[in-house]
Amino acid sequence: MKAIFPGSFDPIHEGHLNIIKKAGTLFSKLYVVITNNLEKKQQTDINIRAKQVDLACQNLNLNVEILINDQMLTSDFAKQLGAKYIIRGLRNNNYLKYEMELAFANKQLNQNLETIFFIADHGLNEISSTLLNQIKLLKK
Repeated sequence: MKAIFPGSFDPIHEGHLNIIKKAGTLFSKLYVVITNNLEKKQQTDINIRAKQVDLACQNLNLNVEILINDQMLTSDFAKQLGAKYIIRGLRNNNYLKYEMELAFANKQLNQNLETIFFIADHGLNEISSTLLNQIKLLKK
C-alpha cells in the first residue's frame, strides 16, 4: 500500500518526522510530498525544502521517497503515484475542522483516496512550522 504525506515542511520539524515514522511503518511506500501552501508565504525555496526533508529522513530505515509537487492538486498527484491514502497530521482540535474539509474535498476529487489522520506524540503535537519561522525572524 502506498500513501502520500503532503506538506510545505517549511521547515520540517520533529512533529513531522514523528508522523513520517508512524506512517512509514504502516505503508509499503510513503511519499513525502513537498508542496507550496497558498495560504502562507514560504520562507524557503521548494527545492531547498525537499533537500532538507530528504536529509532529515535519511536514517529512518523506512521506504520513504521525497517528491516535489508544485503544480498538481494533491488528489491528482496521489492518483499519478498510485497512492490511495493521504496522511495528515492533527496538532489539536482547532485543526480538525479544516482537515476534515480538506479530506472531504480530496475524496470528492478522487473517490479512491482516503485520508488518515495521525497525531504526533505528546510534546511534539504543538510544534508548528509557522511558529518556528516567526521565532527565526525574531532572532534576526
